[in-house]
Formats: sequence, structure tokens, C-alpha cells
Amino acid sequence: MALTAINADAATNKKSKKKLKKSIPIVSPYVIAIGYPSTEAAFKAIKARTDIANKPNSRPFGWQQRSGEWYVANEQPNLEWAFTEPSHYAHPSVVKRMIDVGSTDHVYVDMAFRCGASNKRDCDKLLTEFKDVNLLIRKVYQKKYIVSAEGKPAWAGADSLE
Repeated sequence: MALTAINADAATNKKSKKKLKKSIPIVSPYVIAIGYPSTEAAFKAIKARTDIANKPNSRPFGWQQRSGEWYVANEQPNLEWAFTEPSHYAHPSVVKRMIDVGSTDHVYVDMAFRCGASNKRDCDKLLTEFKDVNLLIRKVYQKKYIVSAEGKPAWAGADSLE
């Protein structure tokens, strides 16, 4: 009987060990943040900088036919600030994105998001729109730069972000 009890405990321990397996989190290569206490403070600071290309009445990169007017500022070739204009449904909001295309091996789109719209649904809609645009950016650049072993594009969707 003692032998049966030991085997039962061993089987129980094996099952519990399987349940305790840990997954390894994927670490993003960048951690970007808005870095200002409010959307208004970020807008004033970015607009005042002379080393940044500011574009009122513009669109965020890859935006295409989505709604809303934007004030866009490019801090670096791959770092973009997008502020909603007062007529935008999710105003006041800001999105800061880093787009890193490593030609043959990776395409990263990292984003920090702050929405000040009074309606949570508007914030959710804006976040969903940006997630969709970010996915499109990744896929277009993957098609352009990343190919399969047969030399074919990794994705066969849209060719352009405009």
C-alpha cells in the first residue's frame, strides 16, 4: 500500500509541475512613452521645438482614408508624434510611434497612446484604428523587405501606405 501512495504522489507532483510551467515574455526592442504629464503639455513642447518637422492638417504615417484631422510632427526619421486637431472625434489625444524597419530581418512599430476624449468608445476606436494602421505598416514593409526561402514576399497584401 505504501508503494501505491508514493506512485500517486509522484503522479500528482508531475501534473502540478506541468501546470507551473512559465512562459517567456517577448521583450519589445523599444519602450517608448509620451514623456509629458498631459496631451496639452506634449503638444506645446513638440510644437515649440525648432528641430522637428511640424505638419498641421496632416495625417499620421500610413493613415490612408481614416477619419480625423491631425497635427503631425516627425522628431526623427522613424519617430512620429500625432496630435488630434480640435475637430477630431477623440480630441485631445496623442500618439507617439517609433517605426523601425531593419530591411532584411525585422519591422517594428512601437506606440505610446494617450486619449483624452470624454467618451471611452472614441478612445477605443482611435486605439483600434492605430493598431490596424500599425499592422498595415508592418505588413507592407515585410512585403517590401522580408522574403520567404523561395524569394517571395512574406505578405501578399497592399503595396503602399498611401
